[in-house]
Amino acid sequence: MSGMGDGYVGSAQDAVRIRRLEKQREAERRKFQELKSKTASGQEQSGLLQFGTSSCEILDTAFKKETVGLVTREEYVEKRVNIRNKFEEEEKEKLQKLQQEEEELQQQKRSKKRKIKGTSRLSFAEDIENGSDDEDGENKSSEPMNLRCGKLGKDPSVETNFLPDSEREAEEQAERERLKKQWLREQEQIKNEPLEITYSYWDGTGHRRVIQVRKGDAIGNFLRSVQQQLAPDFREIRTTSVENLLYVKEDLIIPHQHSFYELIINKARGKSGPLFHFDVHEDVRTIADATIEKDESHAGKVVERHWYEKNKHIFPASRWEIYDPTKKWERVLFLALLLLASPLLQVARCQSDPDDHSSLVDDVVGENSDSGVEEDDQDLDVNLTSFPGVETVCVFPKNSAKLVPAGEDTELLVGLKNDGKSSIGVMGIRASVHLPYDHKLLVQNLTMLRFNNASIPTSLQASFSYIFAVSQYLQPGAFDLVGYIIYDVEGKPFQSVFYNGTIEVVESGGLLSGESVFLITLGIALLLLLGLWAYSQVQRLTKKTKKVSKVEVGTRSTDASLDEWLEGTPLAKTLSGKSKNKKN
Repeated sequence: MSGMGDGYVGSAQDAVRIRRLEKQREAERRKFQELKSKTASGQEQSGLLQFGTSSCEILDTAFKKETVGLVTREEYVEKRVNIRNKFEEEEKEKLQKLQQEEEELQQQKRSKKRKIKGTSRLSFAEDIENGSDDEDGENKSSEPMNLRCGKLGKDPSVETNFLPDSEREAEEQAERERLKKQWLREQEQIKNEPLEITYSYWDGTGHRRVIQVRKGDAIGNFLRSVQQQLAPDFREIRTTSVENLLYVKEDLIIPHQHSFYELIINKARGKSGPLFHFDVHEDVRTIADATIEKDESHAGKVVERHWYEKNKHIFPASRWEIYDPTKKWERVLFLALLLLASPLLQVARCQSDPDDHSSLVDDVVGENSDSGVEEDDQDLDVNLTSFPGVETVCVFPKNSAKLVPAGEDTELLVGLKNDGKSSIGVMGIRASVHLPYDHKLLVQNLTMLRFNNASIPTSLQASFSYIFAVSQYLQPGAFDLVGYIIYDVEGKPFQSVFYNGTIEVVESGGLLSGESVFLITLGIALLLLLGLWAYSQVQRLTKKTKKVSKVEVGTRSTDASLDEWLEGTPLAKTLSGKSKNKKN
């Protein structure tokens, strides 16, 4: 066959189809090259839009280029608005261009379909028509084909929606893309809406403020604005960083990467209320209904991380937890009966040891006063924090049950590991006993243990033995023990908590203590009284009484000696003699 290789075997229609496919491949190859060159030229051009970058990054980059050096507030706002408007115009132009291309593509498909329907009903007529110009000789030599056939059509009563239709699928895909872009624009508008937040800076007491941010802002951006607002009024806020600030809403600590938009969209809830309301309002109801959850919102708290680490065992910080989007918080009411006596009724006489602690404070302040640090900032009880890279561990070597006899020594091993870049010098260990329900109520300050030349180099660890004794007059029961190890790094004092938990204080002297003996004696006495009462009841029920019939004898006396008028007579002597004989 002419125009084909010697090894080709096939009909003329196959040859026409092969040539048509080769032309299509060549056209697609040229189109790909044009797109590739167009993309390369577009990357070289300077502009706001670049591939692979988000809108926020583009705006920030363009804004940085425009605001080099010092600018006034008016110029700053004007340039920001101009760049945003320019970016929105480019987005609109790009969207219009894409819509025009989609409309042209749809128009071409419709015109092509109408042309095919008008010319012929044969499925291979297009192949013959395209190859007729190139293969006129072959078409003339081929056998004439019968193009006449019966009329074919569709039955309008048959449902054909389940059949594949490329045009319908393209329209559906275009509609999905349009709806997706529309939804993204609406969400972007929601994120740009202003949001007024009522919060309270918490340092043990509340300082309520109101600030306005965008709904799309993250918690970190919100805390940065809060820091700028609180800096003139609070000295500790000026030197802290945003990473050391926490936002607590409804007893949940919200991480910095979450945004207000996420909390609002997901309708997130906390322990005591919703996380998507940022004002303050109460739930006022005329009729109480337990099936409907309360709709009340509380002011969120902004706290320093150092304050939280130091007071997380005290209410309200003891209730705070990290926010987890996968965890659902439900409000549950718990009703309980108090079966234990109130700890306020326990009487304990304790002795504090403030001299050791005050001397250690004076030593630390004196060492650092030479380096220019003011003494007001060196309060160990308030402002000392832990040094990064220092880890502590605590073990009761001889008492795994953590039973502390009152008035006797108890040993505690404190381990300290230095993962920092500088060596640390251990200065002392101190501890205190508190009531379990409120750490503000101090029961006893324990002995201060001081060290002179205790140094731990980097990447090493050491252990220290701490022996303490609680007061012998302390009432047995559960108490909280808080232990601190104080050290200095490069001349600055720090402290870390090595133990913060519950201990059980018991009486010394073994099992037979005064209280146990009293209770045992009282129990035995109660058992004896109960036994006596039961014995008397049994005796009363089982006792048998004899019934004696009473016989009336009148006024006659059976003893003649009782008749005074017969005294001295022979009859009286005879009767008295008979009675004596009967008795014998």
